[in-house]
Amino acid sequence: MSRERTDDEVKRLAPKQEVLRELYIKSGNECAYPGCHNVLVDENGNFVGEVCHIEAAMPGGERFNSNMTNEDRRSFGNLMLMCHQHHVVTDDIEKYTVEKLKEMKRNHEAKYSGIIGQMMNSITDYGMSLEYTPCCNCRKMSRILDWGLTDAENCENAAILDKHLQKLLDLPIETRRLLGIMVMRSYYDRCDCIVPIHEVERATGLKPENMIQNVEILERRRITSEIEVEDGIPNCKLYSDFKSGWSYWNDIREFVKQTGTPIERICCDLDFSVFDE
Repeated sequence: MSRERTDDEVKRLAPKQEVLRELYIKSGNECAYPGCHNVLVDENGNFVGEVCHIEAAMPGGERFNSNMTNEDRRSFGNLMLMCHQHHVVTDDIEKYTVEKLKEMKRNHEAKYSGIIGQMMNSITDYGMSLEYTPCCNCRKMSRILDWGLTDAENCENAAILDKHLQKLLDLPIETRRLLGIMVMRSYYDRCDCIVPIHEVERATGLKPENMIQNVEILERRRITSEIEVEDGIPNCKLYSDFKSGWSYWNDIREFVKQTGTPIERICCDLDFSVFDE
């Protein structure tokens, strides 16, 4: 931190807000003096600690270093938080040298910096589901919807359905839940599965901007089209299988209605075996 002497007039500068914020976060709300557990902010939200300079802000102060700049003196590395008692105790410059206080600061902040790192490492993508139950034969769906297909044909449909439903695995949880509502509010129109956006917004209480954000997530995965407005009415489509033309979302909606299977079991729990037997 030491630099060549500058020609700047020595002034006591208040610590910057971002420095104070970092000091507090890394203090754990405790005095930095070893073994002291006095809080810095009390239960009423009052700051009862003190901001202490390792090398004093002004000439005549403890451990003042004339080679430092004014900015150096108010920097994070030159400040620590203590209770009043230990601020006074550390004024003993013979016992509490610059290196002694820097070591005290390092040791105290290391405890809580480690916790911050653990918190950052604990951030998880809760939308990423690595486990799901696949659809294998679609026999139940075929029976309920009276398709009259052979086992081989049902297995082909199961492969198509499973391929498309796997797109749900990395959706954010709230988007999955919304997708289930969109499916149940959708309707059949000329082989398409249409989602009435205004109806879904009213049913869920979602604001239009939040609805748009979720549909964009679904659109990127080719689950839905973008929102289109026709005659002032916004809609989007739940996509069919492009190769076969199968409007599987329409069939999922009808299957759920006829069997009483919760749509959440499919869209949220990712249990695609509900279509099998």
